[in-house]
Amino acid sequence: MPAGSPRPLQQPPRAERRTLLARHFVEAVEPLLEAGETYADISVERLIKAVDISRSTFYVYFDDKGDLLGAMAQDVTRDLAEAGSGWFEFPVDATKDDLREAIRPLFETYRRHQLLLGAITEAAAYDPRVREQHLALVGQAVDGLKAQIQLQQRAGGAPAELDAQRTALWLTWMHERGLYQMVPSASAREVHKLLDAMVDLVWRTLYAGFHD
Repeated sequence: MPAGSPRPLQQPPRAERRTLLARHFVEAVEPLLEAGETYADISVERLIKAVDISRSTFYVYFDDKGDLLGAMAQDVTRDLAEAGSGWFEFPVDATKDDLREAIRPLFETYRRHQLLLGAITEAAAYDPRVREQHLALVGQAVDGLKAQIQLQQRAGGAPAELDAQRTALWLTWMHERGLYQMVPSASAREVHKLLDAMVDLVWRTLYAGFHD
């Protein structure tokens, strides 16, 4: 390279480009699902047109539609993990109202991505790659909630006799199944009631009698 010549801009690593592209696909696919289409019926051609890339570029980063769905699952997982961080960092001296504010972002994030998350859940039944991403999502939530329960137990804010791992498993899967089954068809008012019921359930299971 001649002296004084500008250095060529370095391209981000392939994994980073795949992640960025998956986010673009999330933003493009969700309106198609909202319009009534199913992910299974959306062709690769429709997908690549929606984000304005070539077919060859698509296959550089994704093996097929199932692989893309797995990548989008990873992207949405990050949103859900961020939404759940308030609960996983719930302070020992917090109130039931604080718990509601900590859990509320999970409901809001699920509502925002509910159709795509539904497609991920359905595809997980037959596509092992998507199932792996789906289970990873649940596993991250279980780990975060288990750590929260153990933190509360050490501080005397949750029953010492609770099995932190299995309690976290039950609560996480109840959240996951409940959000999938009840939230998509619920009105805004009903979502608030569902949130209140979940907060009451969690509060009574983990915190009641210790934070009052």
